[in-house]
Amino acid sequence: MRKIAILGGGGHCKVVIDLINCLNQFEIVGIFDDNKLGFISGYPILGKLNEVSNYEIDFFVCGIGDQYIRKKIYFENKNLNWITLIHPTAIISKTAFIDQGTVICAGAIIQTEVNIGKQCIINTNCNVDHETIIGDFTNICPSVTICGQVKIGENCFIGANATIIQNKIIGNDCIVGAGSVVIRNIDNGLKVVGNPSKQI
Repeated sequence: MRKIAILGGGGHCKVVIDLINCLNQFEIVGIFDDNKLGFISGYPILGKLNEVSNYEIDFFVCGIGDQYIRKKIYFENKNLNWITLIHPTAIISKTAFIDQGTVICAGAIIQTEVNIGKQCIINTNCNVDHETIIGDFTNICPSVTICGQVKIGENCFIGANATIIQNKIIGNDCIVGAGSVVIRNIDNGLKVVGNPSKQI
């Protein structure tokens, strides 16, 4: 069985562990984290992030939810064999593209011609509709609905139960608050909340 390790022991790490175990294709050898010792969900902390080269491991995945920390870990370890993980209960169109290191969680639906960048998180029960583009390192929280032909930039955080209506553009480094309804385009770096969403 192929060996896999998790970089970063955040709360998302436990979700990743559960997803890997559902696939029944990999042996989790452990976790690398700069600030933790001991075990997470029964798996050992093997060392710090810069110690991954001490082990023979086939694949790596990030266990951090924060998009900026995840981005930093990726660029400091670009040479690793990052794997894309898709939960067996997710529904993925054959025409969708999902880049390396992205994690698709339980119950997510990814529709036709969706394009998802690298090191994204598409969390539990998300619905990403046709021809949507999601930039690198973006975190889509549980039960988000993204309608068709939406474009979301890099390093974004879309809060739980948010809805983005069709044809909207969200720039890079944006935050959409939980439960918000996005009916207008959002410029780079803005934070919006509410229904309809407004800048704060």
